[in-house]
Amino acid sequence: MDSFTELFGTSPLIWAILGAEAAFWILLFGGLAARYLLRRRRLSAIMLIGVPVVDLVLLVLTAIDLASGEEPNVTHLLATLYLGFTVAFGHTLITKADVWFAHRFAGGPAPRPKPKSGPAHIRAAWSEWRRVVLAVVIAITGLLAMQAMIGWRVPASFALANEDVIWGMIIKLVAITAIWFVAGPVYAAVFRSSAPAPDTTERVSHAAESSQGRP
Repeated sequence: MDSFTELFGTSPLIWAILGAEAAFWILLFGGLAARYLLRRRRLSAIMLIGVPVVDLVLLVLTAIDLASGEEPNVTHLLATLYLGFTVAFGHTLITKADVWFAHRFAGGPAPRPKPKSGPAHIRAAWSEWRRVVLAVVIAITGLLAMQAMIGWRVPASFALANEDVIWGMIIKLVAITAIWFVAGPVYAAVFRSSAPAPDTTERVSHAAESSQGRP
């Protein structure tokens, strides 16, 4: 418990983050279950609308935590990262989950498999990286807002000390974005640019069966 406190501090914000994560998945799967299992489309819509509301609540709680005098720490970084992730990737997660539920419980089309090579794979890598950039931009914006709040309410010496912490977090986020760029779009363009060879196993099998049936 001591190591947990050293890492996240004593702020209840960490529990708010965990609660927001749980609420995200409960509202998502609960809303889809209400739509496809219970056939309650209005209830489903209300629950799915609640997903971005969770982000708004967490944003307000983070601002209140800082305004109360809490020093910026890993917990606040997690809060900004969580907000960035849900905004950048939330819609994609909801769409994929909706397609799966529709296929599993409503006779909808099967989810398309993720391309492993070729132009489609490169486009997917770029799209994913752009979402990472959006998440990082949101996180950095939140961190800079934190620094502005600190500068308004504390002595300059304290604000300067916390500025080093916040800029250290920002540098790490930029480094993660750069690494993802190399491991994502660059790697896909260099090593996965060739389109996959068509699967001819089934055609060869049919041809063999036909030849065996000939006199």
